[in-house]
Amino acid sequence: MDTQIAGGPGNLGLRIRHRRQALGLSTREVSNRTGLSTDRIEHIETRPFALTGAELVRLAHALDVTVDELTGPRHPGPPHQPPRAPVLEPMRKEECVVLIKSGTIGRIAYTGVDEVVVVPVNYCYRDDLIIFRTAADSTVAQYDLAPIAFELDHLDEGMQDGWSILVNGMVRPATDLEIEATKGQITPWAGGTRDTHMVVEPRRVTGRRIRSW
Repeated sequence: MDTQIAGGPGNLGLRIRHRRQALGLSTREVSNRTGLSTDRIEHIETRPFALTGAELVRLAHALDVTVDELTGPRHPGPPHQPPRAPVLEPMRKEECVVLIKSGTIGRIAYTGVDEVVVVPVNYCYRDDLIIFRTAADSTVAQYDLAPIAFELDHLDEGMQDGWSILVNGMVRPATDLEIEATKGQITPWAGGTRDTHMVVEPRRVTGRRIRSW
């Protein structure tokens, strides 16, 4: 590698951007190389707080550098220092929203007839709302402003890091305008007839991340 990465140890996002620019790559080209969305790459370059180890490895590979070169010099610890224990940190709401926007599948949790139900759903995020499709005869399709939770996460067992986001809110049927605005953007993996659009109105958004590097 001929191009030196700019920035000090605390400027990971800056080093990622400088390296990308030094290679003459756009965020779209890095997106194609890593499989990350352009919004996610732009967020990492400006606020790399929720960056996972797996994303770091993919970015390093796409930018033709090692992870150590990308993360910058580190001050050596005392001799025989044990590996850093995983750290659990809260995430800011703004970080959570960026990750929700870039996702397409999460989980909803609601009270069914006799028990709590947790199921995966394909969704899209629009105008601060989470919109998903379900079958007309499903339990959740009968709800109108009922409590619901939405969860989204990414976990890397090998790197022992990741993040988890929890949205607490109310679920209701989507309006005609909301259905039209999200036309073609939600394709349920489960297949079948799932033409009932439901909306999660967030009341509280929280997140946590764990990292061991």
